[in-house]
Amino acid sequence: MADNNCPKCKKSIAPKEAAATSIGCSGEDCRRRFHRTCVNIDDAVFEAIQKNPMISFHCDECKNQSPRAFAAKLHTIEEKVNKVCNGVNQIQGRMYQQYFQFGNQPLQALGASAAGVGGGPLGGGLDGKKHPQQNNLIVVGNNCNSDRLQVVCDYGRWVQVGKFATNTSEEDVIDHLAEELKINKNLVKCTKLVKNDANLSQLSYCKFKISIPDYRFNELFNEAIWPSGVMVSPFTPRSQLNQNRL
Repeated sequence: MADNNCPKCKKSIAPKEAAATSIGCSGEDCRRRFHRTCVNIDDAVFEAIQKNPMISFHCDECKNQSPRAFAAKLHTIEEKVNKVCNGVNQIQGRMYQQYFQFGNQPLQALGASAAGVGGGPLGGGLDGKKHPQQNNLIVVGNNCNSDRLQVVCDYGRWVQVGKFATNTSEEDVIDHLAEELKINKNLVKCTKLVKNDANLSQLSYCKFKISIPDYRFNELFNEAIWPSGVMVSPFTPRSQLNQNRL
């Protein structure tokens, strides 16, 4: 049986008058009811709470516990996000693996694979001929948090990121991405886009060019990982721009 006494004054809350004279705590694990007079909730505040779902009442005990409860929720959310990131990395790795395994095979070889799976009459390729089987299985690792081995990854694309304060260093940007993407900082390449003879004190801002391994490159275009106002765009070297103009 639920306790009908006010936790503050320990006096009973009459069921008939509960709706008008008491208020319930909105804490998830609390839900206790208090006399409004015991928690200083006047008619105006009570009416606002009743009409606006964004306004709620929490008792002192729940208020004191809220930082710890919030930290626990954040930890749970972080664990779930990490699981999702790991799942995405695995999917990207498998797609990368499939690209290397089947991307360059001739049509006949793909036909042989399809016929073999379907159990059709064609024992070989689409032309009916038998082709020697090739072991094209390639596995691509996707653990970006491991730094026990030095790995050379494909860095085919770059982005241009700005605008930052001139005292922002390449290490600052690398550390930021390592934290946001949960990636080994050794896999992040970053270069400050300033001329060799430039005087940083006379510049109003600076930009960087950044690259990460190709199989995670698109994550650089996730606006959620960048501070407000930062612009990210594909980086094209000046030499290539000049070639395009010709």
